[in-house]
Amino acid sequence: MFSFLSQQRNPSDSPRKLNIARLLLAALTLSSSMAIATPKAQANRLETFVYDLNDSKIQFSLKNDIEPKGIVINNPTRIVIDLPGLVYQGPTVRRRVGRGVQAVRVGQVDANTTRMVVELSPEVTLNPRDLRLKSQKPGEWTMQLPQNIAAIDLNSVTNFILPIAGSVISSGFGWRVHPITGERRLHKGVDFAAPTGTPIFASADGVVTEAGWTDGGYGNIVELRHEDGSVTLYAHTNRVYVSKGQVVSRGQAIAEVGSTGRSTGPHLHFEIQPDGRTAVDPMDYLQMRQVTLDLASNSFKD
Repeated sequence: MFSFLSQQRNPSDSPRKLNIARLLLAALTLSSSMAIATPKAQANRLETFVYDLNDSKIQFSLKNDIEPKGIVINNPTRIVIDLPGLVYQGPTVRRRVGRGVQAVRVGQVDANTTRMVVELSPEVTLNPRDLRLKSQKPGEWTMQLPQNIAAIDLNSVTNFILPIAGSVISSGFGWRVHPITGERRLHKGVDFAAPTGTPIFASADGVVTEAGWTDGGYGNIVELRHEDGSVTLYAHTNRVYVSKGQVVSRGQAIAEVGSTGRSTGPHLHFEIQPDGRTAVDPMDYLQMRQVTLDLASNSFKD
């Protein structure tokens, strides 16, 4: 376990300025019994957490500024960033990313600390001295990762592209409590939150096997069968642009985002079935250029 440094946005503060600040703080502490009561400040919170593959960079923003504390843990390799004094309300969020950075995770580690974890490939080794958390303005923090981490994904080959551009993953693959039924069940795909009408693209070349309304909660869907026998499913669409039996190309617009079926808001539910039957985590097949956790807003799930 190794710690790394956080660098505040004013690294040029002189010792004299720091000493004056300490004296002022001491004076305020001594006189606190005579201070006029003021309203409590609004609770701090984590607004967004972003991993950008192209720049191999982590970015996160806070409602109020604090100083993060970071460590590197090995076996398996992961970067842990604690935000003391910050309360994260909600369940732990974990998003799959790729092979270099395998996942990012945000949750509450104790009553007064939010923890962010970046899970890395076992083949990655990190020197904590190479990592720095930097802040250029209040509440905005970045950390540059070594380029060889991003290169693991940038050099990989995949047949599938993202079915939607500029969106936020609002719910990942795995077991969860269904937001409508309240039942614990397997979420068989990945949800991309986006406004109604946002174009949805074919993730790979294929033939349309289903198009339109379906019972069971998915609303309007498009299902594509690909040359290798795999299937991709696009659910909760507002409008469908293709018809059953039609041949489509990778990147072709096939539908638009909606909220049909059992849905709490506009989003795309996307599935990959490599054998044509069993859904697996799409993040094993997609190359995410950027993963954004929008933690300040309500996420819509199916």
